[in-house]
Amino acid sequence: MGKYTKGLTERRHHTQLNEGYCLICGSFGPLSWDHVPPKGSITITKVEQAHLTELIGINPDPVVGIKSPNGSKFRTICKHCNSTHLGANDDEVARVYKTMSDKIRHYFMTAGSPVYSVHMQIDGMRFCRAMVGHVLSATTVKECLEKPIPLPYYEPLQRFVMGDDAATDETHDFYVWFYPYRRHMSIKLFTCRNRGHVANLSLLSFFPLSFLITEKGQGIYPSGATPLRPSDSVLLVKLDSGHLPYAAFPNTGLQGDQMILLDSSRSIVSYPI
Repeated sequence: MGKYTKGLTERRHHTQLNEGYCLICGSFGPLSWDHVPPKGSITITKVEQAHLTELIGINPDPVVGIKSPNGSKFRTICKHCNSTHLGANDDEVARVYKTMSDKIRHYFMTAGSPVYSVHMQIDGMRFCRAMVGHVLSATTVKECLEKPIPLPYYEPLQRFVMGDDAATDETHDFYVWFYPYRRHMSIKLFTCRNRGHVANLSLLSFFPLSFLITEKGQGIYPSGATPLRPSDSVLLVKLDSGHLPYAAFPNTGLQGDQMILLDSSRSIVSYPI
């Protein structure tokens, strides 16, 4: 098998598994499809999936995306977690993304606004729970082949998705910012270095918002990001143009001692075709 063919086959492992260990509850059994971004928050179309490392030129192989006729999806979680913990909260994600899209569109079509931000009412717990769940699911099915071992970074996030409201209070922070791009980007885990500080992060970005998970008090995040707590009832998004060069974080170029470490199979980009 040639190098290119092998790489293409490995990318298909994001979906080709019928049963395994759920990446949220850890149970073994049939796996179900999870759409990332979730249904209702975007218009589901035909898309191509590729690795972020391919698109930014780290992987030298030619980029030939894996096509899906109905959006980007991953078979990595059980039906119960998909319907109870994610699906039951996805309507809040859809409401937030639709409302924010309308507010942002109105902002840029209205000249002379003295305020460089928009805000809306939000159920922070439901929104964060669904977004964290989709971050955990959007990865290679290879993770479903082995019985999961509790890890300090993931274990509180898994408990949070399964209903423990306080699970991440002392372990993680969440941030959001304006993401003005058509590409959808999901990175289950990456490590970032900036000015000597190193942090582990997770990301889910699709128009018009990016959602970032960081270690508690240790996060590295772009200019324009605002914190979001599960207990919050208001979501604030900054729109001044000075933040736009950093909106595609972490795909924004590196300066000084900045470094990014990530696994290709856990960093997925999808784009409508």
